[in-house]
Amino acid sequence: MRSVLFVFTLFCSSFLSASGYDSEEIPALESLHLLGAAPATASVSVPAPAAPARAELSGEALFQALHAAVPKRDVSYGEAKAYMYSKADNVICNGAPGIVTFYSRVCVNGSSANGGDYPERSDLNGDGVVDSIVNAEHIWPQSYFKSSLPMVSDLFNLGPTFSTPNSRRGNVRFSMVAKPDYSTSCGSKRGKEGFEPCDPTKGNVARSVLYFVLAYHDRSIRQGMDYNEFWVKQVPMFLEWNRLDPPDAAERSRNDLVQQFQGNRNPFI
Repeated sequence: MRSVLFVFTLFCSSFLSASGYDSEEIPALESLHLLGAAPATASVSVPAPAAPARAELSGEALFQALHAAVPKRDVSYGEAKAYMYSKADNVICNGAPGIVTFYSRVCVNGSSANGGDYPERSDLNGDGVVDSIVNAEHIWPQSYFKSSLPMVSDLFNLGPTFSTPNSRRGNVRFSMVAKPDYSTSCGSKRGKEGFEPCDPTKGNVARSVLYFVLAYHDRSIRQGMDYNEFWVKQVPMFLEWNRLDPPDAAERSRNDLVQQFQGNRNPFI
């Protein structure tokens, strides 16, 4: 746990300083009572590094080992989406193959590699719209990196989503929302604060975002965003989301399937 704590402390001190922010303005993660506050008996309190991290690595060496674990196979965006719909996110739901949509937690049965073959059919997610397709949500918005490869096709940043929740999220920041102007029945909502995913998806979002920064911090991934706010407000929130919604069997299985496809894992799952 201390190694992971140091990695995120290193994030705050080095990358914000390199971006022109005073590291003294960034709160120490220990003071936020997120990583260290969980009782010793808790099953999961912090994202656990996986391969290629080793027990003997710590600090910057651990960070570099995890950073090096970026996708090992160049894939197109089309290939990635097809694999997502037909394999990585295709599970047994409602007694048959299908996908569980990311922000709605609704099962749409099918086994196609095309998102257009997963219509909502009725207002299953309770947002007042019947969507004709499922498409690919970029959890770290693709507008922040101009839809560039390999980021745009990294499956750890993609989730199958009904088109309306996807468009309503857009590229707004993740946040807790007090007064939503849009919501789904599972609890995903958008308001003036930003977009809040429903509780069963919060941890998935957190682990995806932290992976994305770990893998691609040295590329142009933050165009049009407030990077200072990201570290000061959002990272502590993501760590809390991870604590409250730890990886489940489905997410761990997806990690294995994505590794088979693009050659790397999300070390926080």
